[in-house]
Amino acid sequence: WKVQQPSGVREINEIHAPAGKPVVLSMTSEDVIHSLFLPALRIKQDVLPDRYTYLWFTADKPGTYMLMCAEFCGTGHSRMTGRIVIMTPADYAKWVSQAPQTAGLARQGEALFRSLGCSGCHAAGSTVHAPDLAGIFNREVKLADGRSTIADEAYLRDSILQPGKDVVAGFAPVMPSFKGLVTEGQLVPLIAYIKSLSATPEANP
Repeated sequence: WKVQQPSGVREINEIHAPAGKPVVLSMTSEDVIHSLFLPALRIKQDVLPDRYTYLWFTADKPGTYMLMCAEFCGTGHSRMTGRIVIMTPADYAKWVSQAPQTAGLARQGEALFRSLGCSGCHAAGSTVHAPDLAGIFNREVKLADGRSTIADEAYLRDSILQPGKDVVAGFAPVMPSFKGLVTEGQLVPLIAYIKSLSATPEANP
């Protein structure tokens, strides 16, 4: 289990979270179907390849609890265990501040966005006519085939890996696919960056 906090802190087989605060886990698999099971919270959620699933919880009692995979996923299934560490908000803030310093997810995504050349088409002054990404997250998008969809995380992921799947109305299907060029670990900060863009023109990359 690889975890990355909004602050950018990375964890393996551990999830640190504050007590009394709502937490959402945005999850995907790099191989087969898994299922994240948190017995102490009595919740579990399938984790699927090539798509996102979500798990929401609010833990009230600080402590260290088991996490495991509840879906037989191969010969290493029994080793897919770890722990979830629920901390008081103050202790969680201290833990984040003492972790190795790294840029937050959105900042990491911005650097990737520019290094991959995305800003060459999606920037306000670019010569290529591409959709404006400022404020796009969770907004309705009209598609070239007459359908409409919501620009959620799954849509953003597909737009990066399968740009010809849902072409925005009024735009030519010229965006190249980044499948095989970006990893699942890079998709997370890229999407976090796009989500972070405000609707103001000056915030557009």
